[in-house]
Amino acid sequence: MECTDRILSCGYTGPVSVEKKEDILRSIVLYSTVRLLPMLQQICSGMKLYGLLSLVQKEKDTCRQLFVLGSFSKVDADFLVKSLSPVFSEKGTMRHQRECRVVNFLQDFIQDMEDEGKFVVIVNKKESTRITIEFDHDCQVRFGTHSICYPIVNACSCSVTFPVAHLTTQEEFRRVIAQTITYGYDFGRS
Repeated sequence: MECTDRILSCGYTGPVSVEKKEDILRSIVLYSTVRLLPMLQQICSGMKLYGLLSLVQKEKDTCRQLFVLGSFSKVDADFLVKSLSPVFSEKGTMRHQRECRVVNFLQDFIQDMEDEGKFVVIVNKKESTRITIEFDHDCQVRFGTHSICYPIVNACSCSVTFPVAHLTTQEEFRRVIAQTITYGYDFGRS
C-alpha cells in the first residue's frame, strides 16, 4: 500500500491489492518498456553514428560486460598480486635478485594501499587478468647520469616496466610511485 502512488503513476487504473499483483506488474513493465525503448533507440542511433553498433552486434559476448550490471567487480589486493606476471632474468643472477626485490616492493605497496582504503580497482573477474612486469636495468647506460626514472605503463599490452636502478629500497619505491601518481599525467621517463 505504501507504493500506491508509484503504481498509479505507472498507468495502472485498477484497484491496488495483492490479488491484482499480476495486473500491476504488467502495467509497471509496460510503463518501463515504453519509457526505456526510446532511450535505447537513441543509444543505438548514437552507436551506429560512430560505427559501434555493428561491433557490439558482432562481438556480443565481449561487449556484454560493458552493458550488463555485475560484469565488473571490485577486486582486492590478493587478486591483483596474483595477476602479476613478472618476466625475470636468469635465476641466481644479481639482476634476478633486484627484480625479486622490486616485485616484493610492489606487492607490499598494493597490500598497504588496500589496508589504507586507497585501493579501488574494477575488473572483469570472469576474464583472466595478467599484468606483465618487466624490468629496465640499463637506464643509466642509455640516459647517462640522472636522478630518477618512472615506471613505464603500456596499457595495450597490459605491462609495466620498472626502472630497477631507481628502486633499491621500499622507501625509494614508494617515493617514485607517489611522484608518478601525483605529478605525472602518464608513466614515463623524466
